Amino acid sequence: MEEIKQNRTQSKNMWLLLLLSGLLIIFSACGMRAEDPVNELDREESKQNTANDSDGIVVEVLVESDVNSASDLEVEINARKNPESVYWDTIEVPYKDKFIIPKDTFIPLLSTHVRVKADDSASWVSCSIWYDGELVASHKSRGSDAKAVCEKKFQLGPG
Repeated sequence: MEEIKQNRTQSKNMWLLLLLSGLLIIFSACGMRAEDPVNELDREESKQNTANDSDGIVVEVLVESDVNSASDLEVEINARKNPESVYWDTIEVPYKDKFIIPKDTFIPLLSTHVRVKADDSASWVSCSIWYDGELVASHKSRGSDAKAVCEKKFQLGPG
């Protein structure tokens, strides 16, 4: 009889241990951490300094042409937390802009879209999108009324 009670107690303890281990794994996979409330101010300060740290996705946009200007620039950074956009009627080329997207959410960057129109005297215009120094999208358009369109969307799996 004593042996049965001891086996039940050990069985309950084993199930409790498995349950707690599973919850710990799930919470760590979801990004939840046990933090001390005293460190909350430090965490807020570090979020503000994300632009200075490498804890973000660096998105760079480059527009080039064979003349020194382009028109109708649209840049849309579709980030989950802080989306950004830039719209200019005319720009000097080469045009380069840099955005830093914090990695503190699941799938922080959904898409990046760039559209630009060549100047009337230009024979071509191009755009390119770089994520963390890697070229992810580019387009070059030639001819009269040339328009370059670059887009990179988040996609699960290869691509």
